[in-house]
Amino acid sequence: MSEKINKRELLREKRKQEKRRKTMIFVIIVFAVVTLILAAALLPKLLVQNREFGATQGFSVGYPNAPVTVIEFSSYNCGYCKIVSEELQEDFFRDYVETGDVYFTYVNIPSNNEESYAAATASYCAAEQNMFYEYKVQLFTYAGYEGAFSTENLISYSDAAGLDTEDFRACLVRDDYAKAISQDLQFAQSVGLTGTPSFLINGEELVYTSELIPTVDALLNN
Repeated sequence: MSEKINKRELLREKRKQEKRRKTMIFVIIVFAVVTLILAAALLPKLLVQNREFGATQGFSVGYPNAPVTVIEFSSYNCGYCKIVSEELQEDFFRDYVETGDVYFTYVNIPSNNEESYAAATASYCAAEQNMFYEYKVQLFTYAGYEGAFSTENLISYSDAAGLDTEDFRACLVRDDYAKAISQDLQFAQSVGLTGTPSFLINGEELVYTSELIPTVDALLNN
């Protein structure tokens, strides 16, 4: 009799274990399904945010709805502009643009000479491919050297920056941006630009480099 009881208890215990195992499997399946459903719902939103985050559109970079907008007026013949581009921009983009705090736009202010105008035109051709900031690195790297902004060199910079060189070359030949460059200069004059580099903050306050970060911080902390 005792042996029969032990067998029944053992059978009941096995049934309990099987039931617990099935319950656990069911819970795991439900959790996996819920996770997949949430992922399917949230992933597209996350992907959209990642595509927009820090994305370049022409001469602008960052979130268009950022609380602070910064417009830089700069010239490739300006030695201090070169320093700002090489020493300030990377940190500023990391700390303010990539965080979604600043929407940044660059405005070309060419000097009154043929090569400077050519560099500004080349900037527009790079912006057509949304590769302006990569191309600007090349322009400022070689700025100051004789012939730095010759047509041949401008095209070679496009290759180094990873642009479609044939499209870039065709854009240079078309030379479609005289009006746009003129509008850039008129815009700079309208806000009272007296020198480069200068920065227009939230469409109102024109500041120089030393005032850029304090002004942006003050606006963000208000």
